[in-house]
Amino acid sequence: MKRKLNIFKALTLSLFLLTIVACDSTNDLKVETAAFSVNNDSVYLTKSITFTASDSLGGNDYSWDFGDGNKLMGKYNVTHTYEKGGQFTAILTINGFKSSRTITVYKGTVSFRIINQSNEYINFLTYIDNYLTGNVNRFNVQPKSNSNTIYCINSSTTQKHLLGVSLFINNSEYMLEDILWISDFEHHDIIVTDETKVHARSYSGNPNIVMIKDL
Repeated sequence: MKRKLNIFKALTLSLFLLTIVACDSTNDLKVETAAFSVNNDSVYLTKSITFTASDSLGGNDYSWDFGDGNKLMGKYNVTHTYEKGGQFTAILTINGFKSSRTITVYKGTVSFRIINQSNEYINFLTYIDNYLTGNVNRFNVQPKSNSNTIYCINSSTTQKHLLGVSLFINNSEYMLEDILWISDFEHHDIIVTDETKVHARSYSGNPNIVMIKDL
């Protein structure tokens, strides 16, 4: 009787193990694509990206190569943060299948562009938060033209930043009438027209506010 019980237990255990193996094999066979999606394929620095495989049946056998030297063996859904700007080819490998996507990482945590709609040739001096932080740029913008997109790296712990803008017109320096605030992980277009109000950089008492067309 005891021998029969032991045989029964052994058969039960063997059947259980075979069932597990069969299930694992079935799951592997069901993974027939390495296609994946991302929540955003263009991001700013320090902004995480979520990678999600279309097929979620592969357990922990998803091999992720993020294209920046970092690799991960994990589940069908993972996150990654790029530490430098550029274009990267992210590759997923699962069950012999491969798929890739191009990820663009901007060279900063915030960006802006000057759109000069005025009739003036303007030399701009810009900075983020503080002139001494290193996010300082100086460039010319022709009339009816746009500057290149400028990327800056956040130098403070806040997500809202002062954008300082000086305009040099006819060898004189001016400031915009309004203070400009920009946010992390967003792009901002700064539009300057003939009607834009400015005041001289150096003044005493109340600033003399004038429009660019009257300078």
